[in-house]
Amino acid sequence: MSENETKKVDPTAFGLFLVAAVSFPLALFFLIGDEDAVFELAPLAIVIGFLIAGVAYLAWKAGSNFGFTVFGLVAAAVFLTGYGALGFFGNLGFAVLFILTVIWSIMAKTPLTLTLILVFTTLIFLFVALNSWQGDDIYKTLAGVSALLNFLATAYLGLALASEGKIPAI
Repeated sequence: MSENETKKVDPTAFGLFLVAAVSFPLALFFLIGDEDAVFELAPLAIVIGFLIAGVAYLAWKAGSNFGFTVFGLVAAAVFLTGYGALGFFGNLGFAVLFILTVIWSIMAKTPLTLTLILVFTTLIFLFVALNSWQGDDIYKTLAGVSALLNFLATAYLGLALASEGKIPAI
């Protein structure tokens, strides 16, 4: 590569690490946190939502329709979660949209880990919606477990992509 050429960097690993950075504290909040902890998570979610929007833009610049769309949805969902603007219908709406991304991921034959991340993301929004509707602690626990699994999967795939093949992407 000559000095004048620039290598395009795939923003996916960075985006996955950002999702992991919000998924872990979210898991802790649902599994062991108290209600006041949501005020600690809100600024984190808002900032990470903006950063993920930047990743969506970079995915668009790199020509990735899937990356642009999914990271754009994630950015909106994370930002609106931090802003406290979703409620039952908003969370349910994002759950439905993420179901569509799961179907798209399967059709596009993306790595299994990515499809699982989208499944876990769907479950987080579904369980948060059900919790806001029913107020049952089981939905908080299920959202927490889903967020923890999301953290593990996003951290793994982010590491696999960032290591450029040294860790296999499943």
